[in-house]
Amino acid sequence: MSALASARPISLVRTWLQPVFAPRVRPYAALAFCIDAALVFVLFVAVQTYLPAHHHVSAALPGYVLAAYGAAKLAGQLGAGWLSDRITPRRALSAGLVLALAGQTAMLFSAAWTDAVLPAAALYGLAGAVVWPSIFAIAASGFPENERARFSSGMTVATGAAVASALGLGMLLPAGFPFEAAVGLGLAGTACALLVGQSLPASSPSHVDDAAVQTGAWPLIRAIIAPQRLAFSLIILLQAAILGAVLAVFRSYGANILHVSFRDEVLMLAPAGAVGAVAVLAGGALADRFGRIPVLGTGYLVVTFAVWGLSTTGVPGAVVPLSILAAVGLALALPCSSALSMDLARSAGAGTLLGWFLTMEGAGHAIGPAAGGILNEKGGTATALWLVGGLAAVITLVALVPPIWAKARDATRPRSRVLAFASGTSKGVLVFGLAFPVIAAYLAWDPSSQLYGDMITHGPRDRMEVAITFDDGPSVPWTLQIAGVLDQYNVDGTFFTIGQNADAHPEVVRELVKRGDLIGNHSYHHHKQDAILDLNYGDLWKAETAIASAAGVCPALYRPPNGFHTPWQLHAVASHDMKAVTWDVIPRDWKSPPADVIVKRVLDSVKPGSIILLHDGDDTNQVLDRSATLAALPGIIEGLRARGYDIVRLDQLLGTPGYLPTCDGLKGAGS
Repeated sequence: MSALASARPISLVRTWLQPVFAPRVRPYAALAFCIDAALVFVLFVAVQTYLPAHHHVSAALPGYVLAAYGAAKLAGQLGAGWLSDRITPRRALSAGLVLALAGQTAMLFSAAWTDAVLPAAALYGLAGAVVWPSIFAIAASGFPENERARFSSGMTVATGAAVASALGLGMLLPAGFPFEAAVGLGLAGTACALLVGQSLPASSPSHVDDAAVQTGAWPLIRAIIAPQRLAFSLIILLQAAILGAVLAVFRSYGANILHVSFRDEVLMLAPAGAVGAVAVLAGGALADRFGRIPVLGTGYLVVTFAVWGLSTTGVPGAVVPLSILAAVGLALALPCSSALSMDLARSAGAGTLLGWFLTMEGAGHAIGPAAGGILNEKGGTATALWLVGGLAAVITLVALVPPIWAKARDATRPRSRVLAFASGTSKGVLVFGLAFPVIAAYLAWDPSSQLYGDMITHGPRDRMEVAITFDDGPSVPWTLQIAGVLDQYNVDGTFFTIGQNADAHPEVVRELVKRGDLIGNHSYHHHKQDAILDLNYGDLWKAETAIASAAGVCPALYRPPNGFHTPWQLHAVASHDMKAVTWDVIPRDWKSPPADVIVKRVLDSVKPGSIILLHDGDDTNQVLDRSATLAALPGIIEGLRARGYDIVRLDQLLGTPGYLPTCDGLKGAGS
């Protein structure tokens, strides 16, 4: 009985996966393998390895070649789809492959004239623009709806095998392998693709269920802006942006968060690639069985949590399972999006609509790496990964909102059951989507949160030492009166100074330094929006300049206003060898409670290593009353000493320099 019970699931899995390995899928998979293997070998091996090695071209030329290819492919995508509809997808495929052969042949002239490689790459890009809408248009008419996702899985596996084969061949060939011979191998691969393409069935006219897509620009626009196609256009754009952004920060993640070599990073993430390859097949089967939208939305929900988790940890024990989870989510979603593109393009204008979807994908491939690179530079790798997780969350929301997909056709599952699943799931997803900004803001306000970067909240807990710190000064007369009380008790304090107040009272800052108190940076304007809107966080450097001008010192310790912090703000701090410091004891003296209340709050909360937060100012206001804090200081100092605590300067407590070695370059640092 148990054998029968286990046999049924195995048989079911075989049934689901059968179309992936079916004879009619094989020519498509072979075609994809030949095209992608030739592409990767020519553009990523020959152009980036053998061309610079043998022909002494500029180191920037390979990047220009990829840009020329990508720009031409993006520009030609929509027109290529239109061409496919006019001359039939089968003929357009042949024309595209002939164009690819022409582009590769033109690259051979680069051996004698290196500038020829750029127009050759553009020609190659136009060929790619023609080929892929044609292939998917043929498949859309040749595969029933309940097998398209598994067909897409097979194509994805073929592409992965092609990339691995091309890069593996590049590693096996000797360094002195001729560029011309490498391009010749690419030509051979494309010629094989042309032969395989002739074996594809001649595409019959697609089922016309959308009369709007026939001829003319306006019917095409109306078809594209239909709710389902417009929503899918956004999904495919964001999906491509996610993949591009991940590639843009791949090495930075290993270097800056994992702190490992490229080889070790690849080995650490290799299990994710292996599991993802298997999950691609499962994704296609599940999409055909349960519907594209539920599986796609679920996949990106998994990606969201996994990527946000990766952005917060560099521990290998957590990175490996989280990366596997992210790979599984992507693997579930990718076949769904390919199949959905064919589903939504079934009409007399299938090629044109597929061309539009591929245009959106190309735009995402351009936007994603650019956005990821900028955020990686300005806010660090964690910020870029937060963007990736946010984009995945948007896809999840779009996919699982039932009104958009209420009329979506699903041939394998009753519509009511699919919509019931989507409706139930989307409620949770919508709650999550609305809650995420609230959670993100809460973590930005939490002075002890380490999610957005390193924050020091206290010193060592094994020593009976504490530090008393003051925020928002300098102010007149309170700052120097407070410093006077500290002097009476032979205590050195730490004053986190607002740059604007330092400009107003430079003599007070100089006097604090003269007395031996430590000056910290507390921003220039004390505005939280500076930490949100300015990716460079120039406010930090403006405050450094003001303090340096007033007292000739450059603080190495920074305290975010109100403890509010963002990833790019903390990245700016860490990238210049400064440390962000908050607190763990806060008696809320800015509200001016009675002095004895302030004393009690401090003594009730203090622990070994505590950083105590008091105030000698009030934002950038110059009219204020800090008499309660001043009156509380003797009780705080005496109470701490009575309990056996030594009161030290913050830099001594933390065992870190209080000032940067030099102020050079501060003026231009925030520009």
